[in-house]
Amino acid sequence: MLLDIEEEYGKLKPHIDEAYKEASREVNIPGFRPGKVPADVLKKYLKEDAIIDRAIQLLVAEIYPAVLEEVKIKPVDYPNVEVKQLKKGDPIIFSIKVDVHPDVKLGTYKGMRIKKKDTAVGDAEVDTTLEFIRKNYAKQSNVQEADLPMDDEFAKKVSRSNTLEELKALIRSNIEEEKKKEADLAVRDEATRKLSEAVEVDVPSGMVEREIDMMISDLEVSLKRSKMTLQSYLSATKKDINKLREEMKASALIRVKAKLALEAIAEKEKLAVDEKDINKEIEALAQHVGKSAEEYKAEVSAEVMEYINDYMLREKTIDFVVSKAKVEG
Repeated sequence: MLLDIEEEYGKLKPHIDEAYKEASREVNIPGFRPGKVPADVLKKYLKEDAIIDRAIQLLVAEIYPAVLEEVKIKPVDYPNVEVKQLKKGDPIIFSIKVDVHPDVKLGTYKGMRIKKKDTAVGDAEVDTTLEFIRKNYAKQSNVQEADLPMDDEFAKKVSRSNTLEELKALIRSNIEEEKKKEADLAVRDEATRKLSEAVEVDVPSGMVEREIDMMISDLEVSLKRSKMTLQSYLSATKKDINKLREEMKASALIRVKAKLALEAIAEKEKLAVDEKDINKEIEALAQHVGKSAEEYKAEVSAEVMEYINDYMLREKTIDFVVSKAKVEG
């Protein structure tokens, strides 16, 4: 959507002053401390066009919420601003181009058929795990594998089990629990995929690009755990960032469609996240970074809090869809 805006030139003056203050804190000028450079000195070092551009950004940020409220639209990304007229004393005329939240036509989301993966544990899986435990124990204890018969004594050495049968039962239970978790996640993934396929929506390109940004951010976190950087990953895979983004586009579109579908379902079914649940999630996140819930809340931005709420609402909506699905197996 393209919005044409006209504002009095005088409204730009305080933002020009603020732009100079920002620049004063950022530039290094001999003889002056950061933040203490007079405006008349700054003007000799800075291009006026750059200051005006920043002032325009600050002006748009000030009036943008009121503009959105007036035209009753919900944007999905940051706006692109183009100045049409900027002459001292005359009204400032600029256009704001923004992608708006698209209309969503839901497909069938109740009663979808989903096949659940088999969670039965075979004897061979238990035996394989037992063999892995024996090899690992032999390596750590510096003994020969052949000197480790699979008996009750072995079970006592490698676990708190009293017998080999107890150890096998424990292994079987652990494998089954892990399989059930994987199967449940697969059901949720399948439900989400089916929603993205059934929904009818014209997705703005800005939403896809923002989703790609999030996917790249997730990738960077994952790479960091493996002591890699995004740049080293790109070098190893012989890609540049543009190729990576292009490869992610199809997946990003599916994810966006699924999110839009879940959002529409939550609205239609009047689903909401309880404050108690949000507080519980915040406590978990705070504990993960070694902070109290109060400290975490004080440090995170409003955007992060909104993301947490949106994420939890999506999870609750997926739970709702799965509860209404016909899960087989």
